[in-house]
Amino acid sequence: MSRRLLASPSVSPDPTLRHVLRHVARTYQAQLTEQFQQYGISDAEYTVLFVLKRMPGLSSAEISRWTAVTAQGGNQIVKSLLTQGLVSRRPSSDHGRVLLIELTSEGRRIVDACERHANALEDQMCAAMAPQERADFMRLLRLAADGLGSPISTVSRRS
Repeated sequence: MSRRLLASPSVSPDPTLRHVLRHVARTYQAQLTEQFQQYGISDAEYTVLFVLKRMPGLSSAEISRWTAVTAQGGNQIVKSLLTQGLVSRRPSSDHGRVLLIELTSEGRRIVDACERHANALEDQMCAAMAPQERADFMRLLRLAADGLGSPISTVSRRS
């Protein structure tokens, strides 16, 4: 006996939190990925550039931890960014074997352009929210991340 599949409704009758989060995250990420492709970088490469803009001079191992990828994955991303001329390496003054990674001027140009697109997309996503609602939304998302053990709201900034 075959089941007849019904067309998906355009509006879910009673979406759960997990379904809404998944849909928003996927839609947002797909649009962001499309923007990053204009600059020849992947989501993972953007994430590394974003982290390095805020915390220059990280090692590959630190980048892997901050971007939640394996050490091997982090090294592959850094190698790709080196090949593209978006980051450079220099020896650490504290430890001779550690290489610290920083943005090049081209890397900064790319990450700045991508951030403008990301900010515009965030503005689009939150356009129907009042400023206080947007602040509350961010606060609640950070609480949710904290509840799942994500460091996004609890890790202090590196000086």
